[in-house]
Amino acid sequence: MPFGSSVKRSEVRTHTVDPASPKAALDAIRAGAADLSASGGTAIYSSLQEAYRFLGRSQGDAFTSVVLMTDGENTDGDAAAAFDAFHRSLPADQRRTPVFPILFGDSDRAELEGIAELTGGKLFDATRGSLEGAFEEIRGYQ
Repeated sequence: MPFGSSVKRSEVRTHTVDPASPKAALDAIRAGAADLSASGGTAIYSSLQEAYRFLGRSQGDAFTSVVLMTDGENTDGDAAAAFDAFHRSLPADQRRTPVFPILFGDSDRAELEGIAELTGGKLFDATRGSLEGAFEEIRGYQ
């Protein structure tokens, strides 16, 4: 779900990784990430709310997660307090969907750590490795 100053709803993509045969989905994720470009402001919290709305409730035994990639700090849209209230209002099964922020560029570490902590996710640091390495680490949580 690409975003800048707002969510780019027309460009939303989902990926389902089959543990028995992950290559095709992982290649699609890599290609999608490579196609992203920074523009405008940064609406982190508004985008996360849209992601939770888009994903809806978890289905069966599937592991659903959100990977947040941003090279900045929240400058547009809702503030952290609005996302916190939104997250608390979600049904319990949706609140269990973790967000895995990836730190790179000029990201605000404290802001991303707060998102990971609130959602039960974990912050991954791509400034000390590669983006691909961060995705591999995230797969370990699934």
